[in-house]
Amino acid sequence: MSDLRTGIGPIGAWGHLDTLAAADARAYIAEVAALGFGAFWAPETVGREPTALLAAVAQAADGIWLGTSIVSIFGRDAMAAKLGAQTLHELTGGRFVLGLGVSHAHLVEKLRGHVYERPLSRMQAYLADLHRLPYRGPLPAGAGTEGGPPAEPPVLVAALRERMLGLAATDADGAFPYLVTPERIAWMRGVLDAAAPAGRRPLLAVTQACVLETDPERARSAARAYLAPYLRTANYQVSWAAQGFAPEDWALPGSDRLVDAMVAWGDAAALRARIAAHHAAGADHVAVIPVAADGTTEALPVLRALAPRR
Repeated sequence: MSDLRTGIGPIGAWGHLDTLAAADARAYIAEVAALGFGAFWAPETVGREPTALLAAVAQAADGIWLGTSIVSIFGRDAMAAKLGAQTLHELTGGRFVLGLGVSHAHLVEKLRGHVYERPLSRMQAYLADLHRLPYRGPLPAGAGTEGGPPAEPPVLVAALRERMLGLAATDADGAFPYLVTPERIAWMRGVLDAAAPAGRRPLLAVTQACVLETDPERARSAARAYLAPYLRTANYQVSWAAQGFAPEDWALPGSDRLVDAMVAWGDAAALRARIAAHHAAGADHVAVIPVAADGTTEALPVLRALAPRR
């Protein structure tokens, strides 16, 4: 765990990369690495398949970690997930993190044609299978030796509520929640630490969408374009209710109060302050989502403004 926490560092970058051609995506990852971010995270929605994308850009990653944030357990069985994760673990020299989640009912049922039920039990069984199933392929150099990477990549769980957080603490290496405030992160930190085995501190990684814009109208327009797909999602609505928001906050197009809480906007100092608030609340790692004016997540000027190495 210490190797993972040290390896990904306190700040990373997150993005779909769906607006970029393949060569441009590799150049983007190379710049993320050059700017000093410790990791790059790719989500799974309806664009590029994230493990294939990360394999394509791995050579350009120049020593940073790569991870999924997240892939759906309904999109691949545990064996397919294990083989993909182990392949990326090898390709990255032991610098891959498998982020898993239960996704959302409308994506699982309407798009994939599966039944969305018992998400906690499904995740628990999936994690057990992931650890149990065999893998006979190549490992990263030095894997399993003192000072070398582990034979299997670490696993994080997209957790929003108490029982899933507890599972992330006991059956995985930590949690990777999404769309949460620093106040909620502090609560999550407490839940994870209370559930963890003695002497073990689960990793808590979070995302923070950032708009580099000081004009409130333009900033909130970009933020709303980014948030729009999430406002109708039941899992996030339940999470937002637990964070003190109400249905009128997530009713389209989203209240200023919710938008400002979920998306940091302003100059670089304001964005850094929000990231620092997450760390102060107990997050080990904050993945910056660089939001452009149209809501897409490949805005390099945001990452350049927040670069750890300048």
